[in-house]
Amino acid sequence: MQISVPKDLVVFLEPSEGSDTRLGFAAALARRWQAHLIATFVVRELALDPHAGFAVGPAFASMLEEHSRRTTKALAKARDTFDALVHDHSFTAEWRVSEGEDGEDLMLHARHASLAVLGPPALQQAGVTRLGLSEQMIFGSGRPCLLLPEGWSKEHRAQRIVVGWNGGREAARSIADAMPFLTTAESVHLVVVPGARLRGAYGQEPGADMATHLARNGVPVLLEQHAGSDAGELLLGRCRALDADLLVVGGCAHPRVGEFGFGRATRKILKTARVPLLMSR
Repeated sequence: MQISVPKDLVVFLEPSEGSDTRLGFAAALARRWQAHLIATFVVRELALDPHAGFAVGPAFASMLEEHSRRTTKALAKARDTFDALVHDHSFTAEWRVSEGEDGEDLMLHARHASLAVLGPPALQQAGVTRLGLSEQMIFGSGRPCLLLPEGWSKEHRAQRIVVGWNGGREAARSIADAMPFLTTAESVHLVVVPGARLRGAYGQEPGADMATHLARNGVPVLLEQHAGSDAGELLLGRCRALDADLLVVGGCAHPRVGEFGFGRATRKILKTARVPLLMSR
């Protein structure tokens, strides 16, 4: 069965380590899929603790100047890398700078594309930005998000994939969004932890119906049913054991006062995954 591949994708870059990795990986995907590549460099104000006593007077001005210098240098470097990657290649591409954008304005860069490529949350929450970019994109963009660990090679292809299935809406959405990767993989391990019961009902045989659905779509699926209650740790363990190239999970969340927060298993995966993570909500 022929699965449609994304026709456009956006990669978010920042003035921090890891942007070259992200950009190279996204360009490789665009080349493989013949998709339009959008590179969006996110420039944010310097994030400071308002109660920090040192953030006043000449010291504050010096910090702002250093932040501006680093950002300008990182932007120029990223643009040079982008120009080199897209020069004389068969896919189309565009360069954007998102300066001072937040909330809905920032989400639009992802909403007008089929896939958003980002870095790991820990990397994006450290340093100069107060924007947890990947987490906000997962919650707010309405698009699948591919989170890359720092240093992940652009030559890596998703050949061994681990998929978490808990019967829930978010997991079903992530599996559907991951189909371009699943159908071209060598092996796809559909991992079910019935004891966790985090979301939804599995049916009479946990995971069997989803495995059948994947097989109908040409996915080389292997159903794994595991005992235990810590689904996050079990999924991460299977990724390590299989030397997986991709982990696909739903962005399960629970409401908190005035906002949404990720559930325990999702939070653990976001914090500690060492493989690319495809997540939808």
